[in-house]
Amino acid sequence: MKAEDIRLSYTDPITGVRAPRDAGRQYVEVDGVLLVVTHVYRSRGFPDWSAEAYTDHLESRAHLEWAKGGNAFGFAHIRRRDLLAQIAAYTEIKDWAEKRAAWLAVPRNRWKPTRRYTIERRGVGDWWAAPRFPERDRERGPYLSEETARADLGDSAN
Repeated sequence: MKAEDIRLSYTDPITGVRAPRDAGRQYVEVDGVLLVVTHVYRSRGFPDWSAEAYTDHLESRAHLEWAKGGNAFGFAHIRRRDLLAQIAAYTEIKDWAEKRAAWLAVPRNRWKPTRRYTIERRGVGDWWAAPRFPERDRERGPYLSEETARADLGDSAN
């Protein structure tokens, strides 16, 4: 893997929520491992760029055992370019394969599917699915009834 191949995203891949550009939080998936890349703006005492495993969706006990077992990994550098190079170089060594295998074995919480739509009635026989995140999803409809809308959208409707 090369540093040029690593692309950061502002969209949280688990929840689908897009973080504002000034939040200092981006995401990247490297070889099946999801990393959170943070950039502390105007920081004097800490490295400007850091990356660590995304842990918000892990069971807490399993996450603690994984970290205590010496499997945790993190990266830090002053420049973004050098941080990505550090991550790319680390994926080539044996230690990465062992830590990656341990990471993928950690049990995840069973998340309920993200409710991306709210079903609303706008008139007789006029049901619409309004997106919770309009920047990601478009409005869907019209449906003849609430039941047909829920059948079409499945678990993504609230």
